[in-house]
Amino acid sequence: MGGAAGREAAAAMAMAGRTCRRLLLLFGCWSLVAGQVTQREVPENDPVDLSCDAYLAQQGNPRIEWKFEKGETVTLLYRDSQFTEPYKGCVQFTPSSIHFSSVTRKDTGKYICEVLGESGQLSRSEVNLVVQVAPSKPVASVPASVTIGNKAELTCKESDGSPPPTFLWYRNNIQMPVNPNTSEAFKNSSYELNPKTGQLTFDPVTGFDTGDYYCEAQNNVGTPQKSDTYHLEASNNISYEDMKALVASGGARIFDVRSPEEVANGHIANSINIPVTEIEEALKMDPETFKMKYAVDKPQVDEKNFIFLCKAGRRSAFAVEIAKTLGYTNARSYGGGYDEWSEKEGK
Repeated sequence: MGGAAGREAAAAMAMAGRTCRRLLLLFGCWSLVAGQVTQREVPENDPVDLSCDAYLAQQGNPRIEWKFEKGETVTLLYRDSQFTEPYKGCVQFTPSSIHFSSVTRKDTGKYICEVLGESGQLSRSEVNLVVQVAPSKPVASVPASVTIGNKAELTCKESDGSPPPTFLWYRNNIQMPVNPNTSEAFKNSSYELNPKTGQLTFDPVTGFDTGDYYCEAQNNVGTPQKSDTYHLEASNNISYEDMKALVASGGARIFDVRSPEEVANGHIANSINIPVTEIEEALKMDPETFKMKYAVDKPQVDEKNFIFLCKAGRRSAFAVEIAKTLGYTNARSYGGGYDEWSEKEGK
């Protein structure tokens, strides 16, 4: 009984070996042993040997195949004792490795060595090759003007660096930290900086964000590369569309700097009338005095949606300048004024 059982077990093992050999040809049947995944980083145009650790686990004269995987594409590199195009003449083979006399950035990827032993044992090893390439000059995209309170997205792109570079941003030649709250120079800004993607997002833009911007790409290969410099202007003027959205949201502090007589003939709902001649005095008041005179809370110095309007934009622009000298850097002017508002609102 034991002899019969032993013969059955041996037959099952032989069949499993034949089955696995067929699966190797059809589907790539293999076993991956711990320690058989390696990482290599080589400067562009240098030679490199990629070892087949799976070969060391075999005896006799095993069958060896090499494949190249990049993204979702897998290319057969070596099979049946010969290289495929375009590797013929460019790569040399030994049972334990393949040798590139010179690598380029296109050679970055995963190299897979699959070995089928005479006994039917399968093994596989992998080499992740990174061909080091210094970054080229990145391309920065910076809007020329953004209204205070709106969102602004700045991007930095670079396509040659390997490994992929990380990105830094500079404003007025000062490096911007990932967290603006950690820097005295940027604590009044509200932004998110992603070093991996190079995207810098202001949400919202404030008066502090006006400046000259450039980005830098670096990957510890060669010299970090800088983009051209672009100016971003945090504009004090808002459009009719922005004004309408702010009024609808109920989240804006709107101060009408026209005379009381003008306001009596029409005004935006919930706006507060403070004639332009009173603006400086009003903003210098203590909060209690301000509330007693105008029946509303005094705006905070860092108020995000602090809007002035007048008839056609001149007096409101002047009010903004006064407010800015008193520290209200986010103060804005509705440039179209009540003339535009009444025309578009049909009033």
